[in-house]
Amino acid sequence: MDDVSGLPEFWKEFSSLGREVEYFVTARMFDGTPAVWPHELSYIKWRHLVATELGVDPMAVQLVGSARLGYSMSPRKKFRKFHENSDLDIAVISPELFDKAWGELREIIEDDFFNGNKSYLRKLVFEECIALDIVLPRLSFGEQWSKSRDLFIQDLGDTFRNCEVNYRLYRNHRSLRSYQVKSVRIARDRAIEEGVDHG
Repeated sequence: MDDVSGLPEFWKEFSSLGREVEYFVTARMFDGTPAVWPHELSYIKWRHLVATELGVDPMAVQLVGSARLGYSMSPRKKFRKFHENSDLDIAVISPELFDKAWGELREIIEDDFFNGNKSYLRKLVFEECIALDIVLPRLSFGEQWSKSRDLFIQDLGDTFRNCEVNYRLYRNHRSLRSYQVKSVRIARDRAIEEGVDHG
């Protein structure tokens, strides 16, 4: 196994939390300060800045992905540990914005621009999630959110200097939790398959 895989680290944390998928999501994904966060910067203050810039409530903003845990939960990314070129994944929970984006997406999804991504986008929308990295430039609030990305990175220091900010828009907290729970289950099963649970 690749030595930069975070799977052993995931298993250790998962085991320390009683190997309960739902509790792992609560404790590690939605509570406390992210694993790779700069000590000198308040995560709460940063979330407040993000929320203010995006026009949502601060409780509707969560940092997810490898910046949150210190490693990716994606088998496609081989569970690799956070590194200087990792993405900064921001989950935004807003029924109003989700419905607005969904309505706009329904109008533009048939454009040739989306040819290679239609099934992926439809699958995510079915899970009440919109991956804005693909569609953001085409949405009415896309320009403002795109400009805000640089602002979110500038105060974070060297660790995040090369990171790209990706937004995911969720219809509600339940859909965000479901998405994360599914990722943890996949990681748990992969750790068992690869024998990480015996290490």
